Amino acid sequence: MDRLRPASLASYAVADASAGSRAWLDEALSDATALVDLRRLRIAFARAGRLFDDAPLLAEGAPVGWTRRDAVRAALLDAALALARASDAVGLVDALLRRGEIGEQESVLRALPILADPARFVALAIDACRTNAASVFAAVACDNPYPARHFPQHAFNQLVLKAIFLGLPVIRVVGLAERATPELARMVAAYASERRAAGRPVPEDVGLVLQLAQERT
Repeated sequence: MDRLRPASLASYAVADASAGSRAWLDEALSDATALVDLRRLRIAFARAGRLFDDAPLLAEGAPVGWTRRDAVRAALLDAALALARASDAVGLVDALLRRGEIGEQESVLRALPILADPARFVALAIDACRTNAASVFAAVACDNPYPARHFPQHAFNQLVLKAIFLGLPVIRVVGLAERATPELARMVAAYASERRAAGRPVPEDVGLVLQLAQERT
């Protein structure tokens, strides 16, 4: 099956935008010189945040949790990667994640599963899980198929554990039922024991993870 194209999602995002906003995006996507210049690409990312809002992307088949801004930025990133040398692709995404504002980081992380050759960005996605910004972590962990498809098991387990710690509903971790293992159950059970020993409440999602792991054994 052909991968979902970011440009197709962007077309829905701009459907009811102003004529000026649509014209800007058309020009930005066709300006090869700007797309391969990191400084100008970052400016385009920031401009996308001003021209397009954070309303949910409601197009049929649109990824869960995406906003219009996400779709526009995904289209810009996809176009930039298509022009970049293969050896520069990871560095480009890394720069956007390290230097971008929180909303821009979230957009990049949500876009990962629909970019060309997504597995090459797995180290960046794992590193992004170490963020102290809960919304950035949620962009990787919640409603995003990337970790289930590409994370090694230990990294996936750590993601689930951090989601529980932050109070994010693990039901939103895509692929959890298929990747719940005895090791994940052990880690989650140990976390629950530590909470009980400290007199703290145990999140309800602990029980869900343990149940899913048991069903797979």
